[in-house]
Amino acid sequence: MQLYSKRNPFRTLSEWVVLYILLLGAPCSGSYPTYSRRDRRTNEVFVCKQCPPGTYVAEECTNDKDTVCQPCPALHYTQYWNYLKKCLYCNVFCNSLEEEVWPCNGTHNRACQCKAGYHSDLDFCIKHSSCPLGTGVAQLGNPQEDTTCIPCPQGTFSDSVSSTEVCQPHRDCSKQGLAVNVPGNQFHDTFCTVCKMSKANSTKDKADEGPGIGSDCQDAIIDFVPYQVGSQRRLERLLHRINGSAPAAGCDEKSPLVLQVELHAFLIQLKDTLGRQVVVQKLWKALDHMKLQNIQKKIQKHFLSS
Repeated sequence: MQLYSKRNPFRTLSEWVVLYILLLGAPCSGSYPTYSRRDRRTNEVFVCKQCPPGTYVAEECTNDKDTVCQPCPALHYTQYWNYLKKCLYCNVFCNSLEEEVWPCNGTHNRACQCKAGYHSDLDFCIKHSSCPLGTGVAQLGNPQEDTTCIPCPQGTFSDSVSSTEVCQPHRDCSKQGLAVNVPGNQFHDTFCTVCKMSKANSTKDKADEGPGIGSDCQDAIIDFVPYQVGSQRRLERLLHRINGSAPAAGCDEKSPLVLQVELHAFLIQLKDTLGRQVVVQKLWKALDHMKLQNIQKKIQKHFLSS
């Protein structure tokens, strides 16, 4: 994780003392603030006018002249009425994860804040958190605060990990003249279908061979299968059976609801690469190998019979 400290390393005790003195000398009711000084040679006490913000005391007052103030040089400032002999140096510098929100000028030090996509936490700029699957953004992160996430309420979902996306409403199949294939939950949208099979003699072999199934029904099967497996272990086995790889050891455990979304996303990606028919064939063979005949029967009932 890349992060940088926002702490001002030059904020010393002496500077706090200076600021305290300056605040005590702030003007009231339009009058000039003053300060007392003692002449070292004569021991005489003079009450002198302070210098306004953006200036410093170039010459102190005497019996016959007022305080002489001069503007602060470049890269220096005084923010308050003061009797400083020199201006303060602009000692705040923005790092690579910060942006300047107030430039150094005669009356203010430079001010920085975390760049877009980062927030300040214990004086460090840290990347905004992403809301996990099933949650959406309630409040976007800003330079001061991290992203706020909430679980998607009933009727909405989030199937992506994002620091900007809110929960989206489920698709209404009936309004589009479609049938519900897979009901939505907080992790995925409702999947609709127009799949209708007219051949009463469709069988398992049809699913295995592919050509007898229309593209709409192939899409429906691909959407349907991942959400019929409720076991974490079976979902992982099914994914690796289709992928042709062995399960990776030491992986973080994920909930079945998250694995269902990931399996479905993988099947869609595979469909775009290999085509619907190949994916349906792989699914059927994997279900057969894992002895998940109950899911095969559901496929036959919903998609392979009239």
